[in-house]
Amino acid sequence: MHKNIHNENNLIEELYKDGIIKIKNILDTEILDKIIIAKNEIFTNFPFGQDKNYEKIDNGNTTTGDYPIKNLLDLNPIFKEIIKNEKIKYLTEKVLGKDYYLTNMSMRKIPNTDHILHTHRDYCGGLSFSLLLDDISLDQGETFFYKNSHKNPPPNFVDINDEKYEKISTTGNVGDMYFWFPDSWHGRNLNLTKNQTCILMGDFENTNTRRRSTYIYDKPSNNKMGFLNKIFSNIGNNPNNLFKHFIYCILRFKFLNKKVDKEKTIYTRLGLDNSFNDNFTFKDYLGKISIKKFFKVTILSTIKVFIGNKFYYKLKNAIKK
Repeated sequence: MHKNIHNENNLIEELYKDGIIKIKNILDTEILDKIIIAKNEIFTNFPFGQDKNYEKIDNGNTTTGDYPIKNLLDLNPIFKEIIKNEKIKYLTEKVLGKDYYLTNMSMRKIPNTDHILHTHRDYCGGLSFSLLLDDISLDQGETFFYKNSHKNPPPNFVDINDEKYEKISTTGNVGDMYFWFPDSWHGRNLNLTKNQTCILMGDFENTNTRRRSTYIYDKPSNNKMGFLNKIFSNIGNNPNNLFKHFIYCILRFKFLNKKVDKEKTIYTRLGLDNSFNDNFTFKDYLGKISIKKFFKVTILSTIKVFIGNKFYYKLKNAIKK
């Protein structure tokens, strides 16, 4: 799985096949060293992360790693070198097209904790990356992914422990970078060691995104929210909803694949080729759904509607105790 960026065609094919790839030594050593120094300075000032207003969190009990540093580009200009990197730009253009946006860059540190971020997925389309800023081994707070899961039903509807679903942990050395599809099944492991581990994460989306944090090029386009974008802005941002994700896959991979590519529709990546688009089938998608889990999720969702989120989570926590 260790890849060199010069194997461009194989690299892109593997990314589209598995939803995740690992690349070593993508950043120059001098840039990486400066990033490490900046990381240490930032966590000296924000040892427990930031709140939603980018303010310092003083509570030492926030030891789950759920409070990342969110405004890296404002705190130190060295982080801009990442999105300027020609290798990263090349890869992103192949997946999203020439015009794209950086919609997030953050950095989080995972201390010794038994807290686990359970398997889920984020918005459809897009391309994300994780840059390891510490050496990370298994059970050190690493993110884990399931290969080739971005066209599967939501993970809570599937028997995810089935051996046919291959799990990959983002372990490695400082400077290793993983590129991954945010609609792949993923979560975060606990950290059983005393070593705190840090990764830097970034998200890219195509030119039609509405979450424009940093534009890569000088002349941003002003795309209007057309009919197709209005549809995908809803179903593409709800990948854990079984019905919406199924409709998304049907439209994206079966009926509208050429139109989606031409218009660079929101919450989509460019198609790799016809064989990639055609490997989605109704039978395969529906066949992965666990009937038991389907009814469980449906019943719990119905209860939540009737009693509300507040009482639902109180009841859920009471049952766990």
